[in-house]
Amino acid sequence: NTMLNRRNLLKSGFAAGGMALTGPFQQSLIDQARAAGDNERILVVFELSGGNDGLNTVVPYGDDNYYKLRPKIGIKPDEVLKLDEHWGMNPGLSGLHRLWNDGDLAIVHGCGYERPSFSHFTSMAYWHTGSPNSGDEFGWYGRLADQMAPEGPSNFLVNVDTSQSLAVKSRLHTPVVFDEPDRFQRRTLAQEKDIIERVNRGPTGNPARDFLNAVSLGANEASSLVRQAWSGYQTPVDYGLVDSQLPKIAACISAGFPARLYYLAFRNNAFDTHVQQPNLHQRLLTYAADSVHGFIRDLERLDLADRVVVMMFSEFGRRA
Repeated sequence: NTMLNRRNLLKSGFAAGGMALTGPFQQSLIDQARAAGDNERILVVFELSGGNDGLNTVVPYGDDNYYKLRPKIGIKPDEVLKLDEHWGMNPGLSGLHRLWNDGDLAIVHGCGYERPSFSHFTSMAYWHTGSPNSGDEFGWYGRLADQMAPEGPSNFLVNVDTSQSLAVKSRLHTPVVFDEPDRFQRRTLAQEKDIIERVNRGPTGNPARDFLNAVSLGANEASSLVRQAWSGYQTPVDYGLVDSQLPKIAACISAGFPARLYYLAFRNNAFDTHVQQPNLHQRLLTYAADSVHGFIRDLERLDLADRVVVMMFSEFGRRA
């Protein structure tokens, strides 16, 4: 196992960061999805919201400057989970370290954009749209869905959260957004319920009405499929103390849900760590790493792991 550096990744046409998404990375995903047929690949994006401290996640323990600049919060060489003679992982990342040792993990260093903003709100908007120091109405993930599947299918894009992320905003697709699968259903008034459930499936001759019917039909189908997937899902795999919503995605994938793109975020901007960071940060990383390790092992149990890639990112790191 060797550390994959950013330049080699870019040369090979794969970059796991917002700024390459309209180039090799996005085109690679589009080509894979079109070529794979019944075994289409699935991407799961996991956002570590709050500005994760990258230098205390993948630690340059072989660099004396790291300890000169971080005399109190620097992680000591005998505490890191070694990757090589220069880099090591935060001790809370044992779940990801096991994936690294198995050859199932790649690390991208210094992936970002010029003139970075250190505002959480601005930075997250840049990462969600893939348009730093500019703007875009749609999210990068939504645009990716539009290019991968401009003609459908419906329910191609899923966002597991209490509200929709800008990242999944799409011109052509209506993202499926849910939090609790067993309670996922259309929000309607009692008087509207019957008419909502009797959506016209055929063309009406009115483009606007056809569009609204298609959106409504997709929502009805999605809520039913998600509830069925969750009710039929059981696993013996341990996802750790905080499962990070990943079992919900495993349930959908296992049930054959049509989505190829899933998006979720660690809740409550938890990685906005300041006071007493070392213990808190290590604990948060343990939750995230254990949940991802459990997710990958669960997919292996289901014989689906070769179809799925998880990409983790945060809106910015921390200065030394």
